[in-house]
Amino acid sequence: MKKALIITAVIVLVLAGGYFGYTRYYAQDNKQEPLQITPKNTMKVETGRMKKTISASGNIYPIEEQNLTFSTDGTVAAVNVEEGNNVEEGEVLIELKNNQAQLQFLKAENQLKNARINGSPNAVREAELDYEIAKERLDDTKLEAPYSGVITELLVQKGDYINSGQEVATLIDNTQYEVKANIDESELANLEVGQNVEISMEALPGLQLTGQLTEIGSKAESTSGVVTIPITVLINSVHDSFKPGLSADMEIIVGQVQDKLIVPVTAILNKEGKKYVQKVVGENTQEVEINTGLTDGMRVVIESGLESGDEIIVNSAAMAQPGGSGQNQSGMFRGGPPTGGGN
Repeated sequence: MKKALIITAVIVLVLAGGYFGYTRYYAQDNKQEPLQITPKNTMKVETGRMKKTISASGNIYPIEEQNLTFSTDGTVAAVNVEEGNNVEEGEVLIELKNNQAQLQFLKAENQLKNARINGSPNAVREAELDYEIAKERLDDTKLEAPYSGVITELLVQKGDYINSGQEVATLIDNTQYEVKANIDESELANLEVGQNVEISMEALPGLQLTGQLTEIGSKAESTSGVVTIPITVLINSVHDSFKPGLSADMEIIVGQVQDKLIVPVTAILNKEGKKYVQKVVGENTQEVEINTGLTDGMRVVIESGLESGDEIIVNSAAMAQPGGSGQNQSGMFRGGPPTGGGN
């Protein structure tokens, strides 16, 4: 009996010693050393400039493009231009042979001459109207450029017979271009006509263009369940290499500031509906409530709570310690590890 008691006592002592040793080792092994305040995780607050943009991609088109047609029938008698030609307003591009229109004009011209010699005032007026109508029909056999521009497409050649309304050429005004694009409906509230836009083009690398948002579509479009809003941006300058349909990438500037305090968004702590940063005060940190303004997703404007030159923790969430702002306020220390202690 005595021997059994001795064995039991030994087992209890061994277990107790093992538990004590394990818990002591585990606690030491998992003890977190205080985080350091170093130049790598702090920054000085400074003023700067920032802009918030919305990205969009689209294609460029001339602001004026017209498919040219005749309002009469006939055979093409002459084609005076080629694709790519620059033309002036009023220049005759294509001519038709229409014997009927020519005949009617000659008859009306002769009738007007006779009426002015022998006819009554009403006869003269009637002949004048016939002459004007015949002349308009004859003029319709000559296609004139409605404005100055470039012929981008020519669809007929000499000898072709065409019908009234048939497309024969395409004319663009190459003095101004615009970008047609679509943006996600979630961005609509940020857009305003007149906003400045930065534009780049894959076909013209290195060329930086600017423009203005001139139109926001009045009707949304839905494709495969994605709802977008059509927009138009007028490009401020034209390059000789512009071609209708070239792709363009845009950054629409929806907000910008300058001479404002700006910090990384990672420096911001959100607690109970309020925003804070960890400000370095001497060897410690202190949580300071702030008000923020414009953000571009990476940085944020500080409207109040900090001053230029203040030093703050860059990644507040990672540096924050349990117990809040008053413990080392937070167990942090500047520079290398603390001195003293064992090996």
